[in-house]
Amino acid sequence: MALLGGSVWAQSDAPVLRGTVGGWTGQPASVGLLLEFPGGDDRLMQAARGTVSAAGEWTLPLPAPERLTGSLVSLADWLILEPLGCVTRTGKVTFSDPAAAVFPLGQLHVAPGGRSFPSVGSIVGVDLWNAAAILKPETNLLRGQPDAANRVRTQQLVFSPSDVTVSGAARCVPERGMPESVTVDLPLKAGWNVVQDESNYGSEEATRTLTLAAPDTVTVWK
Repeated sequence: MALLGGSVWAQSDAPVLRGTVGGWTGQPASVGLLLEFPGGDDRLMQAARGTVSAAGEWTLPLPAPERLTGSLVSLADWLILEPLGCVTRTGKVTFSDPAAAVFPLGQLHVAPGGRSFPSVGSIVGVDLWNAAAILKPETNLLRGQPDAANRVRTQQLVFSPSDVTVSGAARCVPERGMPESVTVDLPLKAGWNVVQDESNYGSEEATRTLTLAAPDTVTVWK
């Protein structure tokens, strides 16, 4: 795994994600976003393709909306606002569109040395993607910071086909384990958004807060 730091993106007609692979010692390479092939076999589809320089600097034009249509997931399911085993629930989180679907940008692939990914829209065989290095979203941006032992903060780049707002607060008391309170303020805009999810387990009741983060705060892959 390689550490990617200082990632930023620009929301425009052709949004681009840029960053640096920490400790990169390889030659120039290609980086890509690969999605499951509709046929359900071991091939993947090239949804976005970018470059990694010899210095480890990478640029990835984000995929066009039409390439994500078959990969959208339920926003409600992705946010996981209903913890398992909840016995008592108070409060309410409201969706402006209960059927809203989104695409969370997950892992990226870096082609192995001497090879490159094909053009966007092409099929990528298992021999190529299986040999690629995987860059995964960071699991806790607060790791190693003072006084952050009981806190977890993640950020994820998420595409929404349309404007949708999720807001409210709720509290869950499970049959077993720690009660949890969640506060949500997510005015998602059509296009790419940065969703920040922060949890605090430092008291007898866990708290979770979901908000939008500024685009230039994204530092999410390793």
